[in-house]
Amino acid sequence: MTRRLLLVLLILTGCRTADVAPLPHDDPDEAAAYFAAKREGTDDRFAAYAKARTAMRTLQRVASNAESTEPFGKWTFLGPGNVGGRTRVLIIDDARPNIMYAGGVSGGLWKSDTAGASWAPLGDDLANIAINALAIHPSNHDILFAGTGEGYFREEQRGTALPLRGDGIFVTRDAGATWTQLASTTGADFDYVNDLVVTPTHIYAATRTGVWRSNDEGATWTRTLATTVKGGCLDLAQRGGNFLFASCGTFEQATVYRNQNAQSDGAWESVLSEVNMGRTTLAIAPSNPSVIYALAASNEGGIYNQALLAVYRSTQNGDPGSWQAQITNKSPDYVATLLLTNVYGATNNVCRGSSQQNFYTTMGWYCNAIAVDPTNADRVWIGGVDAFRSDDGGRTWGIASYWWEREDYPTYLHADQHAIIFHPDYDGATNKQLFFANDGGLARTDDALAELAPKVVSSACNPSASQFRFTTLNNGYGVTQFYHGSVSPDGRTYVAGAQDNGTLMGTYDAGPNEWRRALGGDGSYNAIDPEIPTTVYGSSQVGNIYRSVNGGLGWKSVRSGLNDDFLFITPFVMDANATTRLWIAGRRMWRTNDRADSWTQVSAVLPAQVSAIAISPANSNIVLAGTNGGHIVRHDNATSPTLNASTQWSNRQPRAGFVSWIAFDPIDANTAYATYAGFGGEHVWRSTDAGVTWSPIGSNLPDIPVHSIAVDPTRRERLYLGTDLGVFVSLDSGATWAIENTGFANVVTETVIIGQGHYGPAVYAFTHGRGAWRAELVFPGPKRRSVR
Repeated sequence: MTRRLLLVLLILTGCRTADVAPLPHDDPDEAAAYFAAKREGTDDRFAAYAKARTAMRTLQRVASNAESTEPFGKWTFLGPGNVGGRTRVLIIDDARPNIMYAGGVSGGLWKSDTAGASWAPLGDDLANIAINALAIHPSNHDILFAGTGEGYFREEQRGTALPLRGDGIFVTRDAGATWTQLASTTGADFDYVNDLVVTPTHIYAATRTGVWRSNDEGATWTRTLATTVKGGCLDLAQRGGNFLFASCGTFEQATVYRNQNAQSDGAWESVLSEVNMGRTTLAIAPSNPSVIYALAASNEGGIYNQALLAVYRSTQNGDPGSWQAQITNKSPDYVATLLLTNVYGATNNVCRGSSQQNFYTTMGWYCNAIAVDPTNADRVWIGGVDAFRSDDGGRTWGIASYWWEREDYPTYLHADQHAIIFHPDYDGATNKQLFFANDGGLARTDDALAELAPKVVSSACNPSASQFRFTTLNNGYGVTQFYHGSVSPDGRTYVAGAQDNGTLMGTYDAGPNEWRRALGGDGSYNAIDPEIPTTVYGSSQVGNIYRSVNGGLGWKSVRSGLNDDFLFITPFVMDANATTRLWIAGRRMWRTNDRADSWTQVSAVLPAQVSAIAISPANSNIVLAGTNGGHIVRHDNATSPTLNASTQWSNRQPRAGFVSWIAFDPIDANTAYATYAGFGGEHVWRSTDAGVTWSPIGSNLPDIPVHSIAVDPTRRERLYLGTDLGVFVSLDSGATWAIENTGFANVVTETVIIGQGHYGPAVYAFTHGRGAWRAELVFPGPKRRSVR
């Protein structure tokens, strides 16, 4: 049996060994801080990205392989199509329920015409793919409106410093085949479109500046409700054509408004605004529209800050004074007070021993969804970190899902719910389907009336307590957020580190929908040994490195001796000239000569944390490392056994900033390239003396964070960049840059590398929002035989 076939069989059969590494949880705050560090350099990122997009319109557009014809040279999606990613919105066409649309926060628009069995991307050429709101026109279901911009202040709360600002509202009139931007929504009032409601004659948009109405299909807009509260208006709920509710405010005093004549010039009135009320979502009972629910987060301090404030209910059309708190955070029902809190941490002392301390991760500002059963106005669903149901009008609640269980467990549902949608034909009898959109993509339960976990605290410890069964719908839904990726020597196996989803592995033979999770935590750098492809290295946050000798099925921690101040996403590389040798670094350089069984410190303290490493393909002694302070350090005898903790490395600082990548020219060992993330200054630098001196190149490149660079080995004057706005190509060794134009989305692209393709070298792109992709670089001429 060949090594390649053995590796494929091991991955596909899912065999395990006893030597399995632990699966740590992700660290969203630390991940966000790392993301922010790569985007420093400006006080106004909104303006910086807008300026960059304007500059991109003037650039040439070229294919990755100018010699090729379709389908060669086009980008091919490699996956994962079965992992998903952050998804804010899901809608179903009620006239054609097999047709569904979903929006990835950084992954764009997607459509399924198979009731979620498969998905395909839409509108990858949109100027902005931060999809946050969707609505189908009730009179013509081929017309769909998409609102962009995630307006919940995740960039502040998580410290990402990457505000996922939108670019207004887009419309399709042919069920998603083509899209145009509503020109009237290009201004700042529509930078964050939080919700959309469409009636036969009007469109309503909730944005950071209030509620806007159009009576001419988006050609012009009138603001009917103005607000200066933080967040603006975040949620809309419609009853009939004229009756509209709006919820406005987050982190500041929130208010629910009602307009009983919204299509004309009816007045908005405040109907609910309790003390400490934060972000509030709304739901109207379809079976009794006089019943309206409001799920409110809390702005008060302490353990309930951004946790539950209360679930309110009105049975009188939302009239002022008619709202009753069904449950509050002062309720004696402890589990019910955790509707917007991570239950796992808040029940730590009960579930994992009385000596354990509870920790409270409150998420009401972020994951806050509510929906009412279409057949029963007393049956209500809430989505916080997990999913909950009440069968008595919101007075008591039971747990339905357990995000922290194994992914193949029946009650597992990925954490952080953003939308809860009933099937259009739901009747509580022959159809009981309920859908969820969350940070892991899309899921469904076929029995929304299944038995909940008993309403006692100990139920939080037992995933078997709930009788629910959830099924993932991430079949071709490629919105995974990668940091780094590697490819096997034959191009048939991929390993990549993903935010929130650990280290993932996929194969060419299994296809994009059969990736699997190999390691937990926030996935980081990885490598496949080209000499022994069943030897794979993966890592999680802050330098936790693991090795597998059976194709990623069993793992062993191999960080013995490592003690350093590592970046959250820690670079490590394998020496292609001697695959037993690897390098990793924090504030010091570390080397192993025995496949990471032991590590040796081989430098004194460096001026900053190392963020990129490269080894000369022609001479293993020449090693370069970039730092998050802009330095590039170098040693020309790096394999010497005499290197130790006192060894000084030569230091250059071409500019301040975050060195995101270093790559050597595979043909000319004296040529190396370095890229800088952040804003301001030159982003691509070249050395012609193996890293001793550096000069900037590419004066026409827009000022956006650049994350990686790759050199085409068949035409070394051709370079590829991964940036915050997709892939750029240079045909002249970096003197000028063009936009890649073979079907690649404007998505954050963290890693571009060259690997084996069908007919020779190919460029691989691992993106932060659209998974992994490949484009062939070699034209399949009549005498060239496929390696497949």
